[in-house]
Amino acid sequence: MSDSTELAVNEQPQTALTVQDRAVIALGGSEREEALKTLAKKYADITEVKNKAGRQQVHAAGMELANERIATKKTGETAREDANALQKAVIERQKYLIGLTEPEEKRLIALRDKWDEAEEAEKAAKLAAEKARVDAIRAKIADTQAIPAMLVGKSSQIIAAAIDVLEKAQITLETHQEFSGEAEVAKLATIQKLWEMFAAQQAHEQAAAEAARQAEADRVERERVAEENRIEAKRLADLAAEIERKAQAERAAAAERERIAEAARREQEAKDRAERERIEAQQRAEREAEQRKLDDQRREFEREQAEFAAKQQALREATEKLAREQREREEAEAKRIADEARAKREAEESAAHADAQRIASVAAAEAERREREAAAEVERAALAAEVARLHALQLSNDGLGMLEDVLQEIARPIGVECCGKPDFDMGYVCCGNAEAAYHTMDSLSTELNKWRNEIIERRVEQKEAA
Repeated sequence: MSDSTELAVNEQPQTALTVQDRAVIALGGSEREEALKTLAKKYADITEVKNKAGRQQVHAAGMELANERIATKKTGETAREDANALQKAVIERQKYLIGLTEPEEKRLIALRDKWDEAEEAEKAAKLAAEKARVDAIRAKIADTQAIPAMLVGKSSQIIAAAIDVLEKAQITLETHQEFSGEAEVAKLATIQKLWEMFAAQQAHEQAAAEAARQAEADRVERERVAEENRIEAKRLADLAAEIERKAQAERAAAAERERIAEAARREQEAKDRAERERIEAQQRAEREAEQRKLDDQRREFEREQAEFAAKQQALREATEKLAREQREREEAEAKRIADEARAKREAEESAAHADAQRIASVAAAEAERREREAAAEVERAALAAEVARLHALQLSNDGLGMLEDVLQEIARPIGVECCGKPDFDMGYVCCGNAEAAYHTMDSLSTELNKWRNEIIERRVEQKEAA
């Protein structure tokens, strides 16, 4: 670019023109605009072509307007070409001027960034070393604090071994530096937690052994009940098969009678129509009676099936209740044992050895009493399930009255006299007065069996009489 061009670019007029003003000037200014407006109105009076001369006039007028349009278009294209050339020249000049200082700028910025990066690297290395040292010590403390979580569910022997190892571990300034105090506190807290876990695990292991024994007893009882259900189901199935066999025989006999009746009807139709109608009426009555008999047998079968289903539901509910009560007792017993173990440990720290032996003997007596109560509750639940099964049979009014008596006796606390003096041995008398018939599970079970046998005999007699 020449010096004159540079001067023309740098020199600015006193009053800067807008882009719109520069476009107006490039295309002829306002004078050009006024001339085109006048030309656009020049032929407004031509509204119709009537002859060849008129056509020539319209054509000439259109060409005049077209020439002005083409001239305006060419002028605009020339102005755009000049503007594009100026834009390219400005871009080239811009690149040239930037290239004079940019390399030095980049070199100086690179020197600055290199020094900054070295400073940041040194700071980062120091911070990383310090963080690694602190993290290593805190990791040791965290490992100590994590020991109880790692030993959850482990046996009491393993927990005791961990306590021994942790108590022997040494916390020094060389190993934990400024965190030695925090490490010692974490160690003591962890040992305390492990002692609590040790006591709880011992209680849990004792409860688990007792639960396993009780689970085995429950399993035997469930197998016995399942065997009784299987025998009852087989009896009902055999009864259904017998009823179906009788029904088939009755249907075959009815078919045979129908065949004989049809033959007789054909033979006697010509002889005596009245006799034939009598025979048919008698046969219909017999069929209806047989059908009623079959319907009665079917209803009896359906009733017995409903009774069997009710008995199964009652047994399931009794079994679920027994299992739920057993779980509640196990949870309560585990909590009680844990509380007693914690109380025992606190007592051992402050009381003499003789005091600890007395507490242990009291706890053993309490455990024996609770075991006897739990056994009595299990027997009570079994008897209640048997009573519910018999109640589902919907026996006679006398049987139901006897059942309510038995239920009232079952509701009585077992092993408690009317005078409030408990006796866990065999039967006894309330304060010298034989007021209650069932004070023990054995007497209650015996009376229940007697009542059941009487009702069964009564049902047999009723069926035979029917």
